[in-house]
Formats: sequence, C-alpha cells, structure tokens
Amino acid sequence: MELIGSGAQADVYKNNGMAIKLFKKNVSKNDIEYEMNLQKMASEIGLPVPKIYDVVEIDGKYGFVMEYINGVSVGNIILNDMSLLNKYLQKSIEIQINIHKIITDKFPPMKEKLHRKIAKVQMLSDDEKQKILEKLDKINFDQNLCHGDFQFMNLLKTSDDIKIIDWVDSSSGNIEADVYRTYLLYKVHHDEIAELYIENYCKTANIPKENVLNWAPIIAGARLSEGMDNIENEKLIKIVMENI
Repeated sequence: MELIGSGAQADVYKNNGMAIKLFKKNVSKNDIEYEMNLQKMASEIGLPVPKIYDVVEIDGKYGFVMEYINGVSVGNIILNDMSLLNKYLQKSIEIQINIHKIITDKFPPMKEKLHRKIAKVQMLSDDEKQKILEKLDKINFDQNLCHGDFQFMNLLKTSDDIKIIDWVDSSSGNIEADVYRTYLLYKVHHDEIAELYIENYCKTANIPKENVLNWAPIIAGARLSEGMDNIENEKLIKIVMENI
C-alpha cells in the first residue's frame, strides 16, 4: 500500500486502484462505521463525494475502502499560488450553498452534536458551559444538510470536478452554524481569508452576517472539545468569553 495522506486520526493509502482510510488503533470500529455511513449517505444524495465500499481490518486497525480520487486539495493549490484564492473561495462557497440547499432528517441532529461537545469541554467552568447551552436551547433548528468541517483542505480538485471529503462532523441543522464553523476554522489561522469568506458567503446566499456571528460562543465552545493546540484553544476561549 502507498501512503498518500496522514492525519491525527487516520492515514490514507492507495491500494489496487482504491483508497483505504485506516484509523489509529484507539478509534473504535463503531466510530469508523459511523463516519463511513455519513459519507455513504452524502454520496447517495448525489453530492460529489468519494464512493464508500466496505469496512476492513489491517494489522489490528480498522478502516474503510473507498473510491480513489486522483486530485489535490484546494488548500494546497491556494498555498502554492495565493493569486487563486478568490477564484477557489467563490467556488467553495457555491459548493457549500448547494450542500445547504438539501433538506434532510437522515443525518445526526446538529443540536444534539453541539450539546454533547459543549458538555464535555474541560477548559470552561460549569457556569460558562451552562450559559452556552442556554443559548443553544433557545434556538429553533432547521434540517439543512451541514458538512461540519467545510474548508479548503477537505475539497479535492480533480481534472474535471471538486470532491468533498471528511463527512464525520456532518449533521442536519442550521446553515448559519455551519457557515460560522467554516469562518472559525479559517479565522484561527488566516484572519484575512476568514473575513473574505464570511462577507462573500453572506452576500452570495443573501443572509445577514449578524445571524452567522450570533453562533460564535456555541461553535467556538464546541470546538474546544476537539483537542486543539494551546494557541488555538486560547483563541477559542477568548471568542467564547466575549460572546457569553
């Protein structure tokens, strides 16, 4: 097998014309099947997503076999040529808007996912978490499809298309929350890209920017459960404290 990608939770290999996403030994088979099923559902809807085939076990590690995509991440394309930022930013927004147009109750409810993440955060006091959860409980939730981790590195450019990968955080919920999540992913590392993104998304989709920014303490609070580095955690805590 040829290693073609590596991350905190899994490595991706090319093998016999297929891709195998092989997870670390601490990731359970149930968690892997959960992610696999979400990506399979996204593919079945008709979105440009790598097709999923089967669960495998190799050397004591579980993973799944999927369609091999011969492409490069949009993130790497932009890093190599920043003059392409505006082109791919607008293209990514169009892709995200198309995802958000899909109404579904087949994906996990966003409210439950956010509640679960916020409740287990250890860097906030019980009182601070309660304030965030009270904000969460006041929101009426929609059933729009949300990717949950939509950003340049999860878009693969092929010769004729852009594929969307990593659906483990996908849910059925509110567009504005998903937009804030993308904004936050950019903001902690590239403030200029974050501001370009939110301005252009809101303009293209015709939604008030304020409606997106209102999600700040909820989405930043939930992000604190994901084991980020100290620098990012400090930025996230600051966002939470400024908005609760």
